[in-house]
Amino acid sequence: MLDVRRLRILLAVQEHGGVAAAARSLAFTPPAISQQIAALERQVGVPLLDRSQRSARLTPAGLRLAAHAERILSHLDAAEADLASMSGQASGLFRMGVIPTVARIMLPLALRRLAETAPDVALHIEQGEPEDSLPALRRGDLDLVLAGEYAVAPRRLPPSLDRHQLFSEPMLVAVPAEHALTGPSVPFIELEKQRWIAAPPTSSCAPLLTRSAGLAGFEPHVVGHCDDFGLALALVASGQGIALVPSMVAAEYQVTSDQLRFLYPDKPKTRRDIYLAARRGTTADPGIACVLGALHEAAATLAATTSLG
Repeated sequence: MLDVRRLRILLAVQEHGGVAAAARSLAFTPPAISQQIAALERQVGVPLLDRSQRSARLTPAGLRLAAHAERILSHLDAAEADLASMSGQASGLFRMGVIPTVARIMLPLALRRLAETAPDVALHIEQGEPEDSLPALRRGDLDLVLAGEYAVAPRRLPPSLDRHQLFSEPMLVAVPAEHALTGPSVPFIELEKQRWIAAPPTSSCAPLLTRSAGLAGFEPHVVGHCDDFGLALALVASGQGIALVPSMVAAEYQVTSDQLRFLYPDKPKTRRDIYLAARRGTTADPGIACVLGALHEAAATLAATTSLG
């Protein structure tokens, strides 16, 4: 019988494109990963890893087994969730990956609600960007992922993951209070000559500005990069440039700062969708269902109080 743990390791090698990267993601050593793959090869009787190159990759047989492994592990998850649903009791510890901007504002609301409705359910929170946390969810390292994507840069989830939409919010242009642009909305093309504070090129937020500007017909003049919206707004307030920020973040700073104004970009409009991802079938687990319900209630509260729309 195939070893489930080794199948997860095989998936990690496929996901990360090699043994060394898979070892880093799993907190193993590369030799340990190679040993587990070698044991799996002996079990199935065919080479799964091409060791002829500097960076070992899966063979065609390895890729085929990895595809089967994802389906097998998905069925196991669904079976566990189905059995858990028979008890009707919401309990357990669930590991959830989160993006910090959403988690900082939304998660406290959800956790308070969860403590009221399902006191035996606990969350272990891991901060991370979707490009890291979603593969971890597929591998089984996480149980849930609170993630976001932008309308101009959609992300297609693999069939093994279910997506549960929580809310959609507009992205706003933050400008200094004395800026010449008056708003409340501004065509994106009118921002062509502005100086931009942008997300780092490797961030999941990076395509938002480049694609929005590209659709408007220009390349943005970027004068700085930061992956923290709070820092970006501080730079905007000091006159260093302008920035795109989510409306929930803008709502926080609009209350505390008279040095900023927020405009609605148009042509194209920019929006961010926030969703919860889970492995297919696992929301049948009463504990995970309670987490999802608490997040939906938190999203409704935010929509009512910050005009996310």
